[in-house]
Amino acid sequence: MFLLIGLLSGFSAVALLIGAVWAYISQQRKMESRMAVTGTVVELTTQVTTSGRASIFCPIVEFTIPSGEKIRFTSDFGSRPAGHKIGQSVKVRYDPIDPQKAEIESAMTLWLTPAILVFMGVIACCLAVSFLGVYLLAGPSISP
Repeated sequence: MFLLIGLLSGFSAVALLIGAVWAYISQQRKMESRMAVTGTVVELTTQVTTSGRASIFCPIVEFTIPSGEKIRFTSDFGSRPAGHKIGQSVKVRYDPIDPQKAEIESAMTLWLTPAILVFMGVIACCLAVSFLGVYLLAGPSISP
């Protein structure tokens, strides 16, 4: 049983770490394919978290595309306390085909998913080492 759990944890660790690399590369390519502009935080909106127990402040950002059209969007990333102030200038990346698909350029947008996957991969790796270590140290004395 220790061998099976150890091997499954090891495979999970490898899959999670590969997923983290893929998520980082995917997000990096997505950000590079978007146009960079400077926007301004014009408002802060309160959004309830998925658990429904807390709320976060998400910035509403306005920016101008080269055609002169003003675009306004609400960032998907918020915090409590608010991470931005009204009137603050922020770097924005937007899809030139659909400017409403925009996001504030930050480390969080690039690193959040890969960091979570790496964290889970490290935990799975620790479990794999622990279970395989117990299996190898105990030898045949542990029966299923």
